Amino acid sequence: MKTIQLCYYLLILSCFNSLYAQEEVGNGMLFQNFEKGKVIFKSGTVYSAALNYNMMREEMVFLNPDSTILAIANPLEVLVVIIGERRFLPVSAKGDFYEEIQAGKGSFFVQWRAVMLSAGKAAGYGGYSQTNSVSSFSGVQDASGMYIKLNPDEKFRMKTDSIFYLKSGNSYKKIFTAKALGKLFKGHESEIVEYANAQSINFGKIADVARIVEYGYSLIEK
Repeated sequence: MKTIQLCYYLLILSCFNSLYAQEEVGNGMLFQNFEKGKVIFKSGTVYSAALNYNMMREEMVFLNPDSTILAIANPLEVLVVIIGERRFLPVSAKGDFYEEIQAGKGSFFVQWRAVMLSAGKAAGYGGYSQTNSVSSFSGVQDASGMYIKLNPDEKFRMKTDSIFYLKSGNSYKKIFTAKALGKLFKGHESEIVEYANAQSINFGKIADVARIVEYGYSLIEK
């Protein structure tokens, strides 16, 4: 328990709905609810808890019996976090975890991130004008406890990003094109690119990335 730090958050999603948006904007968590899982430490200690991943703060959190939300304070002491059948590995001391996705005989990793964006300002007659500004909001706290500026005349949406990586040695290399992936399977660059073109691989979809990564690992097994 010495490796766990208590962090209190203000869960004010209802405030967003009633005061600002009149629509669901999300709370920045990867899972809709806290799910049963376990934290396995490098020391061998196993901690069972109701877990979730805060995509806005990029940290693993779990629900205490008194309903407070706690965050892992020393993530590099963790070997793996398992939520259901999904695996998450710590990647830095600041607390972010990447999800490991199996792909054939190998795996790749997903970095989950989320930000709150303005979907537009009130323009009269019940309409909204589009804006990219996120700098003119009055202030409240979001579901992760972070301070976010809000304007009561604007509505908001949660934008979730998934960034894919392949582990090379002790570092994580971003894979966003067939060419970038090919460089990580040295000697098979042209085959990776040809496969991506033939299969119409979309590097924004997990299923597509899983297919081409599995193909890459199959090449080096030959």
